[in-house]
Amino acid sequence: MENYTIQEFWGPRLNATRITSGSLVKGWKFVKEGLDTFQEAPLTLSTELSANSDPEDSSILLVSAPGAVGKSTLARQIAYATGAVYLDLAAAEPVGGNTLSGGLVRSGLFPKWENQSTAIVIDGLDEARLRVTQEALEAFLNDVAELSKGRELPTVLFGRTGAVQDTWLVLTDTDIELAVLEIGYYGPEASVDFAEARLRATRPNSPHAKAERRAVELLLTRLRKQTESDGDRFAGYAPVLQAIADRVSKDDNPSALVAQIEKGAHPVTLRGVVSAILERECGKLGGLPFEDPKLADILYSPDEQLDRLVARYYRTPPPDLPAMGAKDAQIYDAALDTWVAEHPFLNGGGGTPSAVFDAMISVHALQNPASAEAALQRELARGAAANPFLSEFYSELYAAQSAGFGTAFLPPEHIGVVYASLRARLSLGDSASLLVEGREDAEGEEVLRAEVEISLARRDADRPRVLYFERDQTGTVRMGVHVEDVNITVPYTQVEIGPGSEAVLVAPVSIQCAKLVITTEKIIVESPSGRHDAAVSLEADGLFSPKMVSVPVIRGHAVLTASWPDARTHPWTSFATEPTPIEDPRVDEALRRLRKLVIAFRSHSRGRLARFKGKIEHARMTKGTGQAVLETMLAEGVISLEGPMYFLDPDKLAAQAGVNYVDCMARRFGPEAIAFAMRALEAAD
Repeated sequence: MENYTIQEFWGPRLNATRITSGSLVKGWKFVKEGLDTFQEAPLTLSTELSANSDPEDSSILLVSAPGAVGKSTLARQIAYATGAVYLDLAAAEPVGGNTLSGGLVRSGLFPKWENQSTAIVIDGLDEARLRVTQEALEAFLNDVAELSKGRELPTVLFGRTGAVQDTWLVLTDTDIELAVLEIGYYGPEASVDFAEARLRATRPNSPHAKAERRAVELLLTRLRKQTESDGDRFAGYAPVLQAIADRVSKDDNPSALVAQIEKGAHPVTLRGVVSAILERECGKLGGLPFEDPKLADILYSPDEQLDRLVARYYRTPPPDLPAMGAKDAQIYDAALDTWVAEHPFLNGGGGTPSAVFDAMISVHALQNPASAEAALQRELARGAAANPFLSEFYSELYAAQSAGFGTAFLPPEHIGVVYASLRARLSLGDSASLLVEGREDAEGEEVLRAEVEISLARRDADRPRVLYFERDQTGTVRMGVHVEDVNITVPYTQVEIGPGSEAVLVAPVSIQCAKLVITTEKIIVESPSGRHDAAVSLEADGLFSPKMVSVPVIRGHAVLTASWPDARTHPWTSFATEPTPIEDPRVDEALRRLRKLVIAFRSHSRGRLARFKGKIEHARMTKGTGQAVLETMLAEGVISLEGPMYFLDPDKLAAQAGVNYVDCMARRFGPEAIAFAMRALEAAD
């Protein structure tokens, strides 16, 4: 597989005339300096979206990567190396139909664009999408396509996996030639070089350089071993490598650190690596002339540091000082003014220098009553731009499983942010799904407990990784502004979508709940290309949507159905549906099991609907009449078992049961479906 490097591909391909001065509009920049510490990550042609495309001839190049991989760093370096103009959509005015054309004109670059002596590298598709409506984003992309058509110098756009997939869908409706490249992860040797380059940037003339490199090698080797199921996906992640470099740079005795690692004195995990930086910061207390020497043992602990970082980050009151003398309090307070502002987890601009540090602060904030709601609102509003490391530091997520104590507990309000964080690490071709389902007791009555299941399927893995949790069926399941591939069935629970101006629901989505709360002004329903399961079904006993007045926007081939008492009123009128009433309770149960089985399937390779054998045969699916329905589906060819997977045939489903995926989502069952259910019941008797 070809690796598209700056020297061999981008330099010859862009080959723009370098411009060093001019009056550029907001967000447009001439990149005059490159990074001395820059280390290229692998960049390859996407086999998912561009298997038949040629980057050498494409007028538009899309560059995709999971969150925090280093897209902006690569974009700026390409602009510096080639002379292309860099456009940062996060800093520019919100995008629209004349963002590119108007920017070229107002910056005095249009003549150079017309004679193809300048090129544009556009960064921040994710940020652009969060700031505008879908219509504005599409107008911007159409402007880019129109201006780029027929050019030898390509227009380059960078974004996260989801943003690039959405952009690809929009641009494939035009006649523009485009290709998608994907940033990969650093391999073992490149990871060490990357981390050491960052280390040398902070300690250029260190007398312990050899021991420091050895410490980096050991930490990365142990971390890679801990996460070997992910290959390079974790230990080759740029923010992780930066955290490793920061860890080593904070140690004055790298030889002792090497000895500790070799003895296995401390397990090497990302949490351990980052916590060591906090522990190291505690040592600053040794230089303070306290009257009470015992204070050095209790102040500025890792937890206190995080409390103070959270207070600064979220602008909440800092924790009170513990009891101490007036002079000691004055000394400590003065030290805190400097220490917190210059903490390694913060940068000078009020943010964090790394997604890893941001995640650790955010998780601590979520667990602190004073900041929990502000942190939750912030994370929910990120949508598809979620922090990929938040789930790594969320202790409730892994504690019970890693200790072998059973299923971890996940508060309902945190389900959305944890799932979004896990999705943020997906590459093109990967998939993730969320199932939240109320339990049933032996009599079939719901109990106030629910199961949460998150499945992560890598494109190069034989089986998905599945995380299991429990949660109460009380409280609110908060899903944020980007809801993708979820199945939520919680009849006693409130489900909330928002906050923000708009929310995007990416099929398949099925939500059944007691009360659905939508706090956004607008809903957009999307369907991934080529999927048979492009349905969004919203069903509740009641809806609360005080801000929403516009009709939901449907993109692609998605279908939206809505069911609640007043669903036939504006703006839901054209999407309102009612489940088919079934008088016979056994037939009703069999149809509910049919629905559960059908919507469990997800688009797989070549667009087929598939699900792993263990998932379909799980007791959750086969309880009651479920086993009989499953066996009838198999006997009548609606599903087939091929190796470890079941496959659903939509044509056979229509022929044998008279329904499709959308009908099952909306619980619309006609006479043919009822007859199918009766055949299943007869076979079981």
